[in-house]
Amino acid sequence: MNRGFMKITASVLLLLFTLLGGYSAWAQSPTKEAMNAFAHFTSTRDSKQLETARKNIDEAYQTAKDSLSPKNNLIRAMVYSTLAIIDSNRNFNYKKDPLEEASFSLNQLKNEKFLIEHEAEIEFVRNQLARGYLSEGTNALAYSNFEAAANAFTKVDTLAPGILQIAHNLAVIYEKLGRPRKSLIYYNRLIEGRPEPAYYFNLSELYSLLRNDSLALETMRKGRSRFPEDKDLVFKEINYYVEKQEYKQVIDLLPNALKLDEASIPLNYLAGFSYEVTGNKAKAEEHYEKVLNSDPNNYDANYALGLLYLNSYVRNQKKRQLMYTALGHLSKANEIDPNQLKTLQSLAILYQYSGDEIQLQRVNNKINQLKLN
Repeated sequence: MNRGFMKITASVLLLLFTLLGGYSAWAQSPTKEAMNAFAHFTSTRDSKQLETARKNIDEAYQTAKDSLSPKNNLIRAMVYSTLAIIDSNRNFNYKKDPLEEASFSLNQLKNEKFLIEHEAEIEFVRNQLARGYLSEGTNALAYSNFEAAANAFTKVDTLAPGILQIAHNLAVIYEKLGRPRKSLIYYNRLIEGRPEPAYYFNLSELYSLLRNDSLALETMRKGRSRFPEDKDLVFKEINYYVEKQEYKQVIDLLPNALKLDEASIPLNYLAGFSYEVTGNKAKAEEHYEKVLNSDPNNYDANYALGLLYLNSYVRNQKKRQLMYTALGHLSKANEIDPNQLKTLQSLAILYQYSGDEIQLQRVNNKINQLKLN
């Protein structure tokens, strides 16, 4: 999480000391004293020096003119942004939180020439602030205060853009807060910077939530193309086509899906159904049989095969073996779930064609009984 943030290193300390020559000519002596104390703090890590720096810069920040001074605002931002890190538990007394104070002073720096001349110090302040807001966001997240976490991490993202872990946090938090449009901004950024299957999956879900089916599908396809062995992405796209009843598209995805999970009962059943709907009875039978090889007591596969063979027998009643095969599967389905009306109705058709009046009467009685209930 902290990667990318500047730390106070020997080179930064050297920079602060060399800057003192320039600051010594500033008009306000409290300003100069504040910078001296701050420089001493950076070398000694003595919090008393930091408190002295704060006291002096507060003295130099009394009038409206003082608050407009770029030099005063720069030192004030440096001091308070450091206090935000050093005094993370806020043991000192403040009129306003040091993060607020430092942010306010930083935002007062608008002179382009001044910004260029003091780029290093401003970068120091920005990174200190980013560290402070990162800590604030992390604490808020620990207590599931998602609104506060989102505000803090958004400030980190503004101060230190490009940190993908922050983008990840914001994508997830805004999703939890029910703000899909904000969330998808960060998921798109994550896909550009560090693609992961879950990012494509979640982004597609957000587009679906926003009823943008074209972008949802496009995201699914891109994710599956990039991660062809990710089950979640493959099956998500399959489910999309199932919901749309586009079974030819399902069949196109089946070889890859079955390669990932060849023994899956739901997937093999779906394959059988898809092939049946599109007219490939042989492939449908093959996949229904695979389901029964794994689970002989599977109701859906037994019923589907029974109905498949019954329809074939009705079309060609000379093939009596089709009737017996259909009877075997439909009877098994009825045994598994005796109260399934569709199974009984299929058996009634079979007995009607076979001429078995006794069994037909028995099944019709059961059908009538179920309808009455």
